[in-house]
Amino acid sequence: MFFSLNKKFIYTISAFFILISVIFLYAFYLINLSKIQEEQKNTISRNQQYVEMLYENISLRKELAQIVRQNSNIQPSSKLQELIKANQLNAQQEQISQERKRTEDMLQSYNDRYQALEESVNIALISTLLFFLAMLVLWLLVKIWVLAPIDKLSAVSRLVADGDYTSRLQHSPKEYFKDEFDNLINTFNQMLESIENSIKEIHRTEFFLQSIIDAIPDGIRVLQEDGTIIIANKEYHRQINNTSNCIGQKCYASSQLQDYQCPLSQFTCPLEALKNKPDGTLKFIQQFAAYPDRPLSVNAATMALKNDKQHTTTYIVESIRDLSEDIRFSHQQKLSSLGFLSTSVAHEMKNHLGSIRMIIEGLLKKYHRQPANDEEKTYLELIDKQLTECINVPERLLKLAQFSPEEQLPYIINDSIQDIVSILDYEAKNNGTTINYHAPKTKLTSLGNAADFKMVILNLMQNALKAMPQGGEIKITLKKDKANNQAEIRIQDNGSGIEADKLPHIFEPFYSQGISTKASGTGLGLAIAKSIIEKQKGTISVTSTVGIGTCFSIKIPLNNEK
Repeated sequence: MFFSLNKKFIYTISAFFILISVIFLYAFYLINLSKIQEEQKNTISRNQQYVEMLYENISLRKELAQIVRQNSNIQPSSKLQELIKANQLNAQQEQISQERKRTEDMLQSYNDRYQALEESVNIALISTLLFFLAMLVLWLLVKIWVLAPIDKLSAVSRLVADGDYTSRLQHSPKEYFKDEFDNLINTFNQMLESIENSIKEIHRTEFFLQSIIDAIPDGIRVLQEDGTIIIANKEYHRQINNTSNCIGQKCYASSQLQDYQCPLSQFTCPLEALKNKPDGTLKFIQQFAAYPDRPLSVNAATMALKNDKQHTTTYIVESIRDLSEDIRFSHQQKLSSLGFLSTSVAHEMKNHLGSIRMIIEGLLKKYHRQPANDEEKTYLELIDKQLTECINVPERLLKLAQFSPEEQLPYIINDSIQDIVSILDYEAKNNGTTINYHAPKTKLTSLGNAADFKMVILNLMQNALKAMPQGGEIKITLKKDKANNQAEIRIQDNGSGIEADKLPHIFEPFYSQGISTKASGTGLGLAIAKSIIEKQKGTISVTSTVGIGTCFSIKIPLNNEK
């Protein structure tokens, strides 16, 4: 409980005054008053007894003298005669009078002593009152010169403790009345000025360092040994889809939205994994709760710092990279390579096929007058038709390899799928695979990027071909979901299928599920396909049974604007 110095001084002075007064009065009573009263009582008692005895003696003498006078036959002795003489009686009475006067004088003396004692008590009371007034004046001076500056120091100290470092103590402007407290106030203000400047410099340094880590494109967070986040940048907040400050939270509460440590069977926990790593580094892939389908590459390393007491504190620094950008870059590289290949193939094929077609057209001119059922003319027309189809193949490749703009444009889903079917038809036939494409007569239009969508269909169909090295059937079905205003595309094969434990991972980057070394890929195809479909606000899912086949289902919103 807080007890101010002001109250302490008041209560102390009051208690001291009361105690001194009580002790003084009690001691004075014990030492003087009680002793005088006792002496007075004893003296008065003795004098009264003496006077009574004198009175009794005189009375007895008078009675004896009267008896002697009445009885003449009695002959008193000389000593008795001496006792009953009148002059002796007068002397005794005079002695009694003197004794009475002495008693009165003694009483007067006692009264004078009482009066002197009363005056002494009055003097003592006045002295005590003056002492109290002196203590009160002393308290006022202490309050003005000591307590008031201390109160100012306390008030400013509380403001500083609350974080207000701009507060200052006001000191006396008169230079010739300065004392030690004025020097203390000046020193205190200088200390506050130095602290304020140091804190401003610390804030500038923190802002500079925070700006540096915020400029890093990867997510950065620094953890204590118990998982508490002490530093994080803007990219990390974007990765956890949280704009508020996560400093002070546990790592699992921030990224996985749970109040307990991540189970080691489901997640790679750097807090536990780095304890057994001699090099203090770790790399793994993880997903955060905000974006469960977005893979993140995490590089974690330990950092040990020593404080002034040589105590070592270990921190964990994590660099978190969103692999979606790598997937996009890989997709762009793939499109670039495909564009280069398509351009080369288009030029080479169109040049040679164009020359062959010109020769065929020259031969057909010779047979233009021949009957329509002429065998040679029929074969030449079939060759010309097939050449036309062959020339269309590189043109479709060129369309597929065109630059993919970021803006969302409408495209026809039916035609995009048909283009990919036409491109892969030759490869499928050579593989002994039949492609059956079923689409509604109504053109279904979506908003997005046609080249990206074709890349998705191309990737899924190539995966289906890889899953059927001995041939089979690919069923492609396009239909309209009127209830949800979506287009649903199903690509189904009767290949080898995917094992159940591997099925949840096929959309992860760098996860390849090929049936052979030749068939296996980079593991980015399905991750790219998922990224493209989600960019168009659609969904992609898969079902598979080993030995029966796999079915990919794509749902994308339709564009109703004409």
